[in-house]
Amino acid sequence: SKALKVFRVARLLKILRVFKFVRYSKNVQLLLKVLRKEKSILLTVMLIAVAYIFTTALVMFNVEDSEMFADFFDALYWATTTLTTVGYGDICPLTDLGRVISMISALMGVAIIALPSGVITASYLDELRSSKSKK
Repeated sequence: SKALKVFRVARLLKILRVFKFVRYSKNVQLLLKVLRKEKSILLTVMLIAVAYIFTTALVMFNVEDSEMFADFFDALYWATTTLTTVGYGDICPLTDLGRVISMISALMGVAIIALPSGVITASYLDELRSSKSKK
């Protein structure tokens, strides 16, 4: 069994070499620079998403009287899967008002997920242009 642990450690060291390679990749460095540059916008979007998840979960927990939302954590789980547009369907609203809230939440999820990707793409393109103009 000790021999197997040695192989596991060796495999882990090989994986760590990939991270060392990432350090020298210009594209990864450029992406990290973009993320650092847009950190405040991305953190704001994350804060908006978390606040929306908690608010929607609270509303849904109070609107739905079904067994689907037995506790607040179930509502929080539903709000997270709906906002991220994953939507497993294991917890779903049964009332008409709950379904309307669910539809609004799913649409807001598309908007909140699309916002940071647009910011990152625009900033990435700006960084590419500025790095090409320096050459």
